[in-house]
Amino acid sequence: MDPSLCSNCNLFFGNQEGLCSKCFKESRLKKDTLQTVSEILNTAPTILEEAKHVPQSSPDRCATCNKRLGNINFRCKCSQYFCTNHRLPEEHKCTYDHRTVGIRKLSEENPVIQAQKFNKL
Repeated sequence: MDPSLCSNCNLFFGNQEGLCSKCFKESRLKKDTLQTVSEILNTAPTILEEAKHVPQSSPDRCATCNKRLGNINFRCKCSQYFCTNHRLPEEHKCTYDHRTVGIRKLSEENPVIQAQKFNKL
């Protein structure tokens, strides 16, 4: 029986499966990584789409630091009240998705405009 070249790289003689030792190791490594990736994806916990909204106990206090608000209070789009220190979404870990709403608003206000193509003469 004459030895045949590797079916993958055609540089070295292959074994009974038709692969040289280098290509066999690479194919084995690729199979193992695919298996581990699929196992990780199957066992990964599912991420909740939207955080559950917990109503604020008292609207006269900051939802983050529980500081008394008085006359100056800021209501966020997540429908909670905050003091001047926690009024920004980054400061109080806001659950409202400002980015998606902004993208949707821009796409509605600015439709795609395409010019008519010229006719060939």
